Amino acid sequence: MVAKRGYSLKQQLKRLFNQVGSFYPDRENFRLTPDVKAKFTAKLAADPRELDGRRVTEVVRKDGLKLIFEDGSWVCFRLSGTEPVVRVYSETRSEADCSKLSAAAQRWIES
Repeated sequence: MVAKRGYSLKQQLKRLFNQVGSFYPDRENFRLTPDVKAKFTAKLAADPRELDGRRVTEVVRKDGLKLIFEDGSWVCFRLSGTEPVVRVYSETRSEADCSKLSAAAQRWIES
């Protein structure tokens, strides 16, 4: 692509992000006590309609519990099979929003 288009990879990414917008991914592990894990496992069976004021437009259960929101951002919860943690993957359109979504995910896990 670099040779054919005559643009560096960095230049091509910049052009792409100018067309489709930027995305900010994040991955965090949250440790679970046995009590929190039991409560959280029960929560995973439900289809949440909102998370911290964000309306859920789609629930995907292909690889954990993935909640997709109105603005296209999303968060996915996956329990580890080897350690007492839940892995939380998320993607938003801004870094600040990514931090907010991560904090909301942690509160939901622990509540």
